[in-house]
Amino acid sequence: MTALPRKLTILVMLYGLLAPALADDAADNAAAHQAAEQIDVFVSIAPQRDFVEQVGGDRVAVHVMVGPGQSPELFEPTPRQMALLAAADLYFSIGMPFEASWLPAVRRNNPDLKIVACCAGLAKVARLAGHAHGGHEHAGHGGGDSGMDPHVWTDPNNVIAIAGQIAEALAAHDAAHARDYRQAERAFSEKLRALDSLITARTATLKNRVLIVAHPSWGYFAERYGLSQRSIEQDGKEIQGRSLAELIEFARQRNIRAVFTQPQFNNRAARAIAAEIGATVYELDPLAGGYIENMRAVTDKIARGLGGE
Repeated sequence: MTALPRKLTILVMLYGLLAPALADDAADNAAAHQAAEQIDVFVSIAPQRDFVEQVGGDRVAVHVMVGPGQSPELFEPTPRQMALLAAADLYFSIGMPFEASWLPAVRRNNPDLKIVACCAGLAKVARLAGHAHGGHEHAGHGGGDSGMDPHVWTDPNNVIAIAGQIAEALAAHDAAHARDYRQAERAFSEKLRALDSLITARTATLKNRVLIVAHPSWGYFAERYGLSQRSIEQDGKEIQGRSLAELIEFARQRNIRAVFTQPQFNNRAARAIAAEIGATVYELDPLAGGYIENMRAVTDKIARGLGGE
């Protein structure tokens, strides 16, 4: 009568030992199965990861070329990234200048890779050192125009158009889930319209409307919300001599009390100017992930720096 319970006890003990391993194997198999069915996508910068994941959900596996803290101005892909690109399904370009130098080689290594220009058809603003308002022209398919500002995503309305491009590309690649991609794109676009309304309200009554920035990344934001930007960097170098003195005098005349830096660049001159005019330094990161949350934080800093409520 005692033998059966002892056997049951042994079986229970064995099951207790094996169950975690079996569960891990099942989880690994499920993850491997999901990975095999996912669309392998590459993007240039972290904000794009959010755009693609918002539209593609669990059906996409997104890899970012420019990592945290890296400067797109100096970026070169690693051998591992190039190897992974050789097996990728889609690449969403954003018009950054570095794309033009190596995307042709990527295409040669992976002829089946579909390269989608996310900013195709968007009006581009000129990359001016002095302020954000310049002439417009339309971006084409390619790696970027050195005379135009590539930071199109700093205007949420441009991201709505970008999300549409992403949805159409994913739908073309995976027709079985085309409806899901388009529904997700519409939901994401609603969030972006709400973000645009929030930024419009926060910037409408700013006492000062000039952004003094370390690097000219905010031209589209300024264009959309009636601001202008003055860049401490000109032609890729920090301003010196007469240009520096003129910018300091300009800031004093306008009673500007904020200087905006960016973590990917040398901000020494920006901090020196801030100290000279008695300004507060605020860090803005146009390359951060979590696009909507980051843009809310950016707007809050700009509103505080320019005298908003």
